[in-house]
Amino acid sequence: MFRVALKDILARKRRLVTTGLAIILGIAFLTGTQVLSGVLKESIESLIGTSYEGIDAVVRSPEEQDLGFGQKIRSPIPEALVTQVDEVSGVRKALGVVETTSAQLVGTNGKIVGSNFGPPTLVYNWLDDPLLQVGKLTEGRIPTETTEMVLDFTSAKDAGYKVGDQVTVSSQKGSEKFNLVGLMGLGKDGTLAGGAKMMFFTTPTAQRLAQLPAQFNYIAVAAQEGTSQEVLATGLAAALPDAQVVTGEKFTRENQKSVSQFVDILTTFVSVFGYVALFVACFIIYNTFSILVAQRTRETALLRAIGAKRKQVLLAIVLEAVLVGLVASVLGLIGGVALAWVLKAFVGTLFTVQSGLPTLTTSAIATAFIVGIGVTVLSGLVPAWRSTKVPPIAALSDVAVDRSSVSRSRIIWGTLFLVGGTALLGLGLADAGPNPLVLFGLGAVLFLVSVAVILGPLIAAPFSRFLVWPFTRGTAITPRLAGENAARNPRRTAATAAALTIGVTLVTLIAVMASSIKASVESTVNSTISADFVINSSTFSIGTGIPTTAVVEARAVPGVALASPVRFAPFRLTDSYSQQQAAAKPAKEQQSLLGAGDAAPPGEDTFMLGVEPTSYFEINDVGTTAGSPKDLLPGTFAAELKEAEKRGWKLGDKVPVYFAKTGVQELELAMTFEQNAGGGSYLLPLATFEANVLALFNTDFIVYVKAEPGADLAQVRKQLDEIVADSPAISVQDLGEYADAQTAPFDTFLAVVYGLLGLAVIIALIGIANTLSLSVLERTRELGLLRAVGMSRKQLRHTVIGESMIIAVFGTAIGLTIGIIFSFALSVVISADSPGIFKYTLPVSQLVIITLVAALAGVLAALGPAWRASRLDVLKAVSSV
Repeated sequence: MFRVALKDILARKRRLVTTGLAIILGIAFLTGTQVLSGVLKESIESLIGTSYEGIDAVVRSPEEQDLGFGQKIRSPIPEALVTQVDEVSGVRKALGVVETTSAQLVGTNGKIVGSNFGPPTLVYNWLDDPLLQVGKLTEGRIPTETTEMVLDFTSAKDAGYKVGDQVTVSSQKGSEKFNLVGLMGLGKDGTLAGGAKMMFFTTPTAQRLAQLPAQFNYIAVAAQEGTSQEVLATGLAAALPDAQVVTGEKFTRENQKSVSQFVDILTTFVSVFGYVALFVACFIIYNTFSILVAQRTRETALLRAIGAKRKQVLLAIVLEAVLVGLVASVLGLIGGVALAWVLKAFVGTLFTVQSGLPTLTTSAIATAFIVGIGVTVLSGLVPAWRSTKVPPIAALSDVAVDRSSVSRSRIIWGTLFLVGGTALLGLGLADAGPNPLVLFGLGAVLFLVSVAVILGPLIAAPFSRFLVWPFTRGTAITPRLAGENAARNPRRTAATAAALTIGVTLVTLIAVMASSIKASVESTVNSTISADFVINSSTFSIGTGIPTTAVVEARAVPGVALASPVRFAPFRLTDSYSQQQAAAKPAKEQQSLLGAGDAAPPGEDTFMLGVEPTSYFEINDVGTTAGSPKDLLPGTFAAELKEAEKRGWKLGDKVPVYFAKTGVQELELAMTFEQNAGGGSYLLPLATFEANVLALFNTDFIVYVKAEPGADLAQVRKQLDEIVADSPAISVQDLGEYADAQTAPFDTFLAVVYGLLGLAVIIALIGIANTLSLSVLERTRELGLLRAVGMSRKQLRHTVIGESMIIAVFGTAIGLTIGIIFSFALSVVISADSPGIFKYTLPVSQLVIITLVAALAGVLAALGPAWRASRLDVLKAVSSV
């Protein structure tokens, strides 16, 4: 039976090529991202390890604030502590380090270098100890004057600067000019690039830019010869009980882990689309094996008649699937390495990665073979099992393909899957169970399978006939034949269309949600914000923002009635409810810390806004309120009503809140508001905000400007533009421009998602082409007879293309329907959580385009099979069996 399986593959290798191609693409996508992830992690860990290898211990504050994604920010430490550290036994050198994101590099074109979604821009002070200094000088000299700086060589090239040029640096103080006196790089010889933009200044300048007067972010310590890191750290901890001490190795691992988390998030996100592509490929494999098994019914029956057992026939077909999956896995693995190599070359333009071909990891190899073979075998198992149920005598007397599509078991199973999927979707949307996201995902899969696969054949035939009905009047035979061909085997039509249904469902879901989010943002901005202009910062880097003088100057502009600044900062709620929520989460990895441990008590990390209460609430409509903006005095805060109710807070309650700067503070709830209009569920008056947050966060990121009635808005805007003219990251926007700016990052994200989903759609179209090719081979005699009775080659081509269009439109129609249902279900949940804010919007024009593109794709997928059908030799076709 092994030889039978092998000969079947060799005899039908062309028919299995497209099936294997679907698996190859999916496996290449998965393994490529896994291999690239390994390359990135290894390269990043090497760069960070080399950068900090001269540090034997780090002294820092125990007060930290969690920013999410593994990122933390700590309180600074006093400059005077450096002298104390220097006097501890075993210390060779101790230097205070400024390491922050408080400034941006401006290129020669006047624009900020880099993007919000790329590596950060870091501000450092240059250290006079080569072992403690990050990187090596490669050209010029170190900065010695407050007007001098050093850049990493990659950033200098990207920005268009060379040694001797004047470099523009933008911070919350505005734009400044510095003389570029040197270039540096990472690695032992300074030839490696780290991705991040790195700017080095003298210590006083770096402290000024970082808003750290007589302070440092941490102290880097080098040990005397013969003193181990553990001994050094222990001695420092004993001498400095109020500080936190970690070894250099621990400090390096923390930084490596922090960056690696971003790589994990990125590769996991991309891998999801690889699994979607493989899920789509399952339907292609299922369909291919269904057709191949049906075409070999007589052959299978003959084997049974001469003594082959049902088990042997089943194993032969399964073995065929194993061999196809094995070959596809190998080729997919090779394709994954090639993909990783291409992506590695692109990433190499951002920072230095390891040279040579990407290294295959054990997990990548295991993924390729387990997933590739497993998917192929599981998808081909049902057709294989079905073929063994046909009695040999019946099979020998009938070579027709099984056309049954309606059965009691199909209806029962389809209904059960539909009900079960709907129930799981509901539980997931209701945030029930230990993992609602898994419930939602499983429910979506069951719902899709029930509608597209199990119940799909029930509607495939009537849909096909209905679609061609307007074109079948008169003597037009081509549309009628196309419709009948699609309708006579509804199971095949549904299974072929199912692959496209999945892709279209996801595209529709994302398109509708994107349109709804954009409409919601625009509606919220226009209906809740009464400002005429918004001074907005285009950078997300902590410590950068709008120059602190901008709001004062804006208020002095003739015609301006109000200028209301808004700031944001992280904080931790440590009330009983928040501590219970924190306790329910998995425990974090224990850290080996010496001296003072992390001072932050358990709780929930979130963000708050710092506002001027009177002007903020005059410009922002927050709905019904309890309490008054006048009640927001120092030591108080305001909260969104639903948050206060969830946590059991009442006006006048004292709520414990943790800040990295001041520790736990008891703040009084002085006001609640119904609607989160400005983006924050928690509002602090600026006096309370400034007293408790780190200096990096004491900068405006938005200033709302409201003009006086009758003011010349064009003139007001002109003067506001002049205020921020020297800050390239700051712009003045009207409300329409501000709404567009809020959704612009989302547009970039959508473009990436659509591109990744394109892989699943391409695989689905390969499936349509594959099914039509096999269908043409199956109907060779029928097509020959049609040609013999007068059908032209053109008519035959149009018939095949028409059948393809019917399949594509059927899959698209089901996908559109399911996508709209899913998006509506999500919108109901979101609207319940944010009543009156989320606006469900159907992008009709986009959905029409999706349908037209799918129909066109169906035509393209059918060109090859249609051409082959029209080239059949009529006599040979008629005489074929």
